[in-house]
Amino acid sequence: MTVRAVQGGAGCGKTHRLMAMLADTLNAHPLGEGQRVLALTFMHGARRRLADRLRGVAGLGGQVECTTIDSFAWRIARRWRGLASALDLPPLTEEQFNAVCNAAGILLEQPVVANWVASSFPIILIDEGQDLGPQRMRMLVALSQQVELLAAADEFQCLDQTLRPNPFVTWLDDACEPEALHHVHRTNRAGLLTAATAIRNGEAPVNGHGFKILTGSGDPLAATMLANAIAWRQGGDVAVITPAVQGGYAQRAVTRVGQGAIGQQGNGPFAIRWEGTDLDMAGTIIAALDLPDIADAAATLQALRALPSSGPARAALFWAKRQVDALGRAEFARADIERVIARSVTFQRQHGRTDARDFLAMTVQQAKNREFDGVVVFWPYQVGGDAEQKRRLLYNAVTRARRWCNVIVQSQNILASPPFAYP
Repeated sequence: MTVRAVQGGAGCGKTHRLMAMLADTLNAHPLGEGQRVLALTFMHGARRRLADRLRGVAGLGGQVECTTIDSFAWRIARRWRGLASALDLPPLTEEQFNAVCNAAGILLEQPVVANWVASSFPIILIDEGQDLGPQRMRMLVALSQQVELLAAADEFQCLDQTLRPNPFVTWLDDACEPEALHHVHRTNRAGLLTAATAIRNGEAPVNGHGFKILTGSGDPLAATMLANAIAWRQGGDVAVITPAVQGGYAQRAVTRVGQGAIGQQGNGPFAIRWEGTDLDMAGTIIAALDLPDIADAAATLQALRALPSSGPARAALFWAKRQVDALGRAEFARADIERVIARSVTFQRQHGRTDARDFLAMTVQQAKNREFDGVVVFWPYQVGGDAEQKRRLLYNAVTRARRWCNVIVQSQNILASPPFAYP
């Protein structure tokens, strides 16, 4: 079997090229009856975007399963739990993500398991592979001996400092000769292109067509700059992106812009919604759950019915009712209910779609692998990491923009150090 890969910077069309490579592979190795392509990503949002791209692949015809690598690992661990026990692997829960992936890797190193997967998924596709750590890599290295493996990655877009040097990219370089992409397709704005190139090369970015660095000293000025940027956007969606939420610099600006008109121009108000993580969403639901550590079935169902209506809350109620009706369960532990809610939140974010919004706010990590017409980056004092990490954070934020990007720094002093200046 073979490994083929593509590497390149943000906006260079890695995913587009990956789809073309998949079409070529399907032409050379058509799927048999009952076979599908397995498409894997690390993040749920990347999975949804990859699923959209797969619909246009010639010759695929819907014969594809697109999921996160963690979900796939859990499937392997559950399906082969008898073999896992024979291999002295400890029992695991779904939430032990790294341990589950490592266990799945050990299982896939057994020929019977790898062949079982390959019989259903002779072609496996990986997007954003640079985000995969050793546990998840173990799964792919084992599978690469049995399947056609196609991968896309960009080492510089990895924000996990523990993955330096990047193990997945290092393995790809050893396993094949990756195709390198250099031309950026996401934007043709000279200032954006020049700034992104400078940041990636460890040079100071400068203002240009489509790119500005502004100093927003003080909350009122920062909020005014945000309101002006949105008002002057000339249509299109806008994302507010920050590398750090500590200190509340970006949050205060977003809140103020939503409260009413601001600045001499009187721009606003603009409603900007912060995106939450799985943990945030589950925590909000669980905080409203009025249930002791142990409760009888009637009290548990009553507590779940009293939750504000949401998909995860309804799913938890359905699960509890099934436990009572089908299994005769008489009592529940609050911890079990919390796990069901957390799993339901993860499932909803993986397979559902968020409401379309013109204005969203998020962290750099949440913005990865996405694109927006306009981007406003809030750069506060509290950005952690070394100079290399700060370059990566700024690069990932700026390269989300198709048309324009404003970077608002909290203090003029910030502009005297990386990633804005170098000795």
